[in-house]
Amino acid sequence: MKLALGFNPVMSAREMAGLAVKAEALGYDSMWMHESLFQRDVVTYIAAMTSATKTIRVGSGIMNTFTRHPVAAASTFATLSELSGGRVIFGLGLGSFPTIPLIGQQIFPVEKTRPLRRMKEYLEVVRRVWSGEKVEYEGEFFKVHNLTLGFKVERQIPVFLASMSPKTQSYAATVADGVILSPALSTVKVTKAMIGNVVSGEARSGRKVERASYMMTSVDPDPAKAKEAVRNYYFFVYQLSDVVKPEALLPYGVTEVRLAPMKEAWKRGDVAEAKRLIPDEAIDALAVVGDEDHVRDRVKEYLDVGVTLPILMPIGNVEYAMSTLAPR
Repeated sequence: MKLALGFNPVMSAREMAGLAVKAEALGYDSMWMHESLFQRDVVTYIAAMTSATKTIRVGSGIMNTFTRHPVAAASTFATLSELSGGRVIFGLGLGSFPTIPLIGQQIFPVEKTRPLRRMKEYLEVVRRVWSGEKVEYEGEFFKVHNLTLGFKVERQIPVFLASMSPKTQSYAATVADGVILSPALSTVKVTKAMIGNVVSGEARSGRKVERASYMMTSVDPDPAKAKEAVRNYYFFVYQLSDVVKPEALLPYGVTEVRLAPMKEAWKRGDVAEAKRLIPDEAIDALAVVGDEDHVRDRVKEYLDVGVTLPILMPIGNVEYAMSTLAPR
């Protein structure tokens, strides 16, 4: 079984490079970095991690379609591929709907913004640039005229597309090397449904793709401490308040009524109170939490519904989780 590691951009690039060295020694397949508009830069992370390691793959999980033109992204990842000896993965997604509007861009309504069209154009431009051809492209969102990359891309760069949209997940299975199904928090039932979308795309294209999924992971000999690490993690309460669809938690006994006090606290900026009001069942449903044996069993649940590359996102006792769950 392949295992990967994924991180939010909260550590320094130097610290992440050190973790990449340890992950490589422990036998992890790859390291993935979230992109953020207000934290450290994902490209710098990838350069630091690949420069410190020899074999582990490193991916953007994900770069968005709004903050870098596809020509710039193509040039950047061609350079990173050259630097790493072909170990980088280009992870691409539309963009985060809570943060993209902060820079004057719009995702909703989708009938107007056409996110799938935007993703298609972005990938088309990137691949044309990598091919070495003179690029002439007149799209709805992106335009390129008389441009040729000034150096040869020696190795094929894998592309993983990330989306929560059924149409985009199905499309990704027809054009990409992999699909990223979750930014960190997804129940087994929701993950199974998303894999169904990927399978429909695989059937149309007659090819199989890697099915990657981030999993927020907290491991501790004391399960209560593992759960508390998730409760106190800012990313969890933000996702639960603004991103996770309430209906996803209904099979686990978490109703919108139960979530309402937490969301109200979040909206008024009382983060401490919002964390306190998180239902335990939401943590159990959305994250992989507990002692070593329980966490391994939980990861297997996702494998059983079709995930082929679990991207463990360790929080709390990070190095303990890395060593405890290591493939070797």
